[in-house]
Amino acid sequence: MKMKKARVLLVALAAAALVLTGCSKAKDENAGALVGFSYPIEANTYLKAIGLAAEAELANAGYGFYPVDAQLDGNKQISDVEAMITKGVKAMIIYPLDSNGLKPALQKAADAGIKVITMNYSVDDSTMAPPAPSLGQVQDAFPQRALAQERVAWLKSVLPKGGNVLYMGLAFPVAALEAHANMFKEELEKDGTFKYLGRVDNKTDDSEGARQAMDQALVKYKNIDAIVAYNDPTALGIYASLQAAGKNGKIKVIGLQMQPEAVKSLQAGEIDGSWDYDPVSSGVSLADLAIAALKGENPAKTIQTKAIFYDKTTVANFVSWDDRIAKIKK
Repeated sequence: MKMKKARVLLVALAAAALVLTGCSKAKDENAGALVGFSYPIEANTYLKAIGLAAEAELANAGYGFYPVDAQLDGNKQISDVEAMITKGVKAMIIYPLDSNGLKPALQKAADAGIKVITMNYSVDDSTMAPPAPSLGQVQDAFPQRALAQERVAWLKSVLPKGGNVLYMGLAFPVAALEAHANMFKEELEKDGTFKYLGRVDNKTDDSEGARQAMDQALVKYKNIDAIVAYNDPTALGIYASLQAAGKNGKIKVIGLQMQPEAVKSLQAGEIDGSWDYDPVSSGVSLADLAIAALKGENPAKTIQTKAIFYDKTTVANFVSWDDRIAKIKK
């Protein structure tokens, strides 16, 4: 009787071992897999830092990295998704230029069994799961109302009597950037201290495009007290235009993202401030979401990365993105 029970126990243990082995294989079947990464535009130092941080985090976990660059072209980003599918990636990380336009391509990837992780795919200020087919996403500060409120609060601190405020956005309608532009306008008008003059756009997402847009804006708008830019290269282009017009120091200029160019400008006492978007944390979070999905988990959440303000009085405390990325690498 005892022998029979022993045999039954051995059979049960063997079966359990097989189940555990099967689970282990299921979790490890994507080990060393290739993860695609779609840059909206790789030349942007903020976006590049996100990719480098994601690459380092994925490498630590034993995954490969396959980057593609949409070059600020929505149609190219769609073809880039197709290229990643053909390449055989097991997961892809996407910062979409046009979430709606890209959705069919992302759904095709998901239908092929590829795990889709996104950044700013939805622009609701929420930590809820993003829409399908995204399994999880990271939001930087653009869709977060707290940033718009902080920017208005900063304006009040430097212009307590109010003034005329001009906004410079990106000509390409990226959803997260548009969400921020709209929230900033709402918060500024809600405050009642300032006059919102309007919006002009940077057509090329670099300092030269911003300089050209600002040259034209100075002809149209005669009385400007502050200019709020959607990113730092834009803020630097604005500053260059103001300097050429002899107006630097007379108009407040703030950027976003705390890109390396902005750090130098703040140190030189040029632009007045910027918010660090912490792309390294965003890149690590995107990689971690992809790794979780590859291991069979469904993250089903949005991770929000907070932004921290720096000006000439605090820029000395800023830790460079390169230094932060170096700490990730093993």
